[in-house]
Amino acid sequence: MPKHGATLHIAESSKVQRPVEAVINALNHRHMDFLPRGELFIGSDFLDHYFPGQKGELIKQLQQAAPSLGLSLVGVELNSEKSRLLLSDNSYKELQEYFIAGYVNGPISRLIEKHGFKKAMLSTRNDPSLFSGISTELTKEMENTARLARANGFSAIVLADDIAGKNGLLFSSRYFIDTVLPVYRQIAGVIKAEGLYAFIHSDGDMRKVIDLIAEAGYDCLHPVDAQAGLDLPALQKEFGEKINFMGHLDILGWDETRISSEIKLAEENSLNGGLILGSTGGLSMGISEDKLCLLYPRWKEREHQR
Repeated sequence: MPKHGATLHIAESSKVQRPVEAVINALNHRHMDFLPRGELFIGSDFLDHYFPGQKGELIKQLQQAAPSLGLSLVGVELNSEKSRLLLSDNSYKELQEYFIAGYVNGPISRLIEKHGFKKAMLSTRNDPSLFSGISTELTKEMENTARLARANGFSAIVLADDIAGKNGLLFSSRYFIDTVLPVYRQIAGVIKAEGLYAFIHSDGDMRKVIDLIAEAGYDCLHPVDAQAGLDLPALQKEFGEKINFMGHLDILGWDETRISSEIKLAEENSLNGGLILGSTGGLSMGISEDKLCLLYPRWKEREHQR
């Protein structure tokens, strides 16, 4: 069974289930009446288009977007100066009826951002000091971020680190095991010391390292990247006792028939937990209204009321 945060606990007997409870029940493999839905990445273009009256006021936009979509989990970024100010002001407390998951860029993503893709990949073979410097700084930063996140009513921190492509890891398995994994394990420990769940995000084919990531303390993997050959039922069969999954619907690439079919299968097979229903790539203005309404039926009700 996937490991959960140190202090978060919701009684199974609760009759009135808040959105945050639905996600916690899924993560702890309790039987549910419905699958919780969630999005880590909700684009500013999406929010500004549909909630223009609150443009520039992220918290108010999310307070409108979450119930309009029927979200149980709401993702927010924690990399920018603006987000750090919101954390310091305890502004995210306004969202704490939801399972708030704050995402922080991981060490590989920061390595690529700072040095460019080519130099970053070359450093995995010939200059380990570049990675070690970034990972040390990140771990210290995470201690403060996790503490503030807990004070704001967050339920999880997501380490967002794209370490794979369609053909697997961007670097050798040995580099991952010897160099990256110890940092991931340390960061998971920091997150859980604050009683939060530890999520991890990476696009690409992650199959070779899912076991290792689960053993390092991560509770949920986002997304299930179908474009990289990942298949939700197969992953649940192989790893479902060790880790949960989130976001397997490619609502940009799939047609409406497949989206409907995948939602139906998920709702039939995952009511005993292990899955948070959502898209692979987040919500942006590139998504058609028809597809959005398939995944989020409440959105159709909103559109009728406009």
